[in-house]
Amino acid sequence: TQMAHLLDLLKAQPDHVNGGTLLDHTMVFFGCGMATGTHSTKNLPLLLAGGGFKHGESKIYPEEDAQRVPAANLLLSMLQNFGVEADRFGTSSGTLTGLERKS
Repeated sequence: TQMAHLLDLLKAQPDHVNGGTLLDHTMVFFGCGMATGTHSTKNLPLLLAGGGFKHGESKIYPEEDAQRVPAANLLLSMLQNFGVEADRFGTSSGTLTGLERKS
């Protein structure tokens, strides 16, 4: 796929400034704002690659306090990973648990 090709290219390119590869220092986010043809925003399939996170697994975020976990929580987690000092983004209710940095 084109996504796999992009990730392979980023992984193959050394980052001469920060060490590692460009994929280690680049977050690739892929998804859409609708989960089904009925424009539902429940259970969105989203993909996050690179960025120095531990990957290789699928995560499902169940409802918290009978509320769906907003996709904006992922975006807020990404911002904080970039070093942006933010405690909210859009409709976020916090950050996502389980997004761990590679050691």
